[in-house]
Amino acid sequence: MYFYELHMHTAESSRCAKSSAADMVAAYHSKGFTGVVVSDHLMNVQSHARDEQVWEKRVEKHLAGYYAALKAGQQLGIEVYCGWELTYRDNGEDYLTLGLSPQFLYDNPWCENWEIERYRDAVHAAGGILVRAHPYRQAWYIHTPCVEREGVADAVEVFNGGNSRPEENDKALLYAQVHGMPMTGGSDAHHVEETARGYIGLDERAQDYAALCDAIRNGKAHVIHS
Repeated sequence: MYFYELHMHTAESSRCAKSSAADMVAAYHSKGFTGVVVSDHLMNVQSHARDEQVWEKRVEKHLAGYYAALKAGQQLGIEVYCGWELTYRDNGEDYLTLGLSPQFLYDNPWCENWEIERYRDAVHAAGGILVRAHPYRQAWYIHTPCVEREGVADAVEVFNGGNSRPEENDKALLYAQVHGMPMTGGSDAHHVEETARGYIGLDERAQDYAALCDAIRNGKAHVIHS
């Protein structure tokens, strides 16, 4: 089986992360992973890019972690893909965006402020997918918990390693089962010690990023957690 991390943050781009991109990639490589997706926070309060007023500079700062991880991955022989975590309306309603290149951000200025349906349509048009991240997490920064918008996400993160209560993952799993949605898992790793808490496995190696997203969309991802 081939293992992929879909939810990982880097200190270069996410204020809440504690380990560098190179260290994170090295940790996954040592644990036998085939690939990782860098999913740093997209321009929200946890992003190092939040104070940049020029869009191009904003994107460059956001992508610093991805490019550092990509360089490390090329040296170690592990696939590194570009993703990000969109926080809709600054409410902790988070969506992992997968399957796109950095060019999407340059082509869509201030997309983090769009209505979620417009954002979804643009992501789909570019060939990407949305994964609803930790949908039932309860935390001080989530003002309205458990917001579910049918028809927005392509898959549900049914195990998140950063959730503090088991029932938060249990409720996400039940939601995905009831609605017949594809499932994923993620470590939500901010430090090397948090790597490989939750991830997906594929029976066949994904030939590229698009193939990885197709496997998720088609329900071929096995959710694995420690």
